[in-house]
Amino acid sequence: MQPPEPVLAQGVAFVVAALTGVALGLGTDGYRAALRAWRPPRALAQALDVAFVASAVPVVAAGLLAADWGAVRVYPLLALLGGFGLYLGLGSPVCLPPITRLARALVTLARGAWRVGTWPCRRAVVGTWALARALGVWVGRRRHGGPPTPPPIPGGR
Repeated sequence: MQPPEPVLAQGVAFVVAALTGVALGLGTDGYRAALRAWRPPRALAQALDVAFVASAVPVVAAGLLAADWGAVRVYPLLALLGGFGLYLGLGSPVCLPPITRLARALVTLARGAWRVGTWPCRRAVVGTWALARALGVWVGRRRHGGPPTPPPIPGGR
């Protein structure tokens, strides 16, 4: 049997576990803000949810390992949940709006960079279509749906 831990060590373990919960809450807010700003398709959002949870598990494991050196006890787990809940209750309403504004600014910046970077390719495609139309080459479907119009038959029929 091992001697009981000093109260200071238990207090440090409690604080480390609670701070891990706060960090997990902050990461959750960052993820929520990123999803609000980006608005990915539903299937991709669900896959990202799974990836977020998979990345949160090692954070929780590392926090509990740092808090109590691998000993399985209830109070560090309760401290982690308490820190997470305390952050979501008190910190999230304060932190989420600026994090969301930052995420929207970053998404806007990334979209602008994407448009600038792909501009030559988009211009080349538009130019190719315009050249094909000018030369009278048949290029795909009509603009407003319906079956494609076949190219004119030379010689008339």
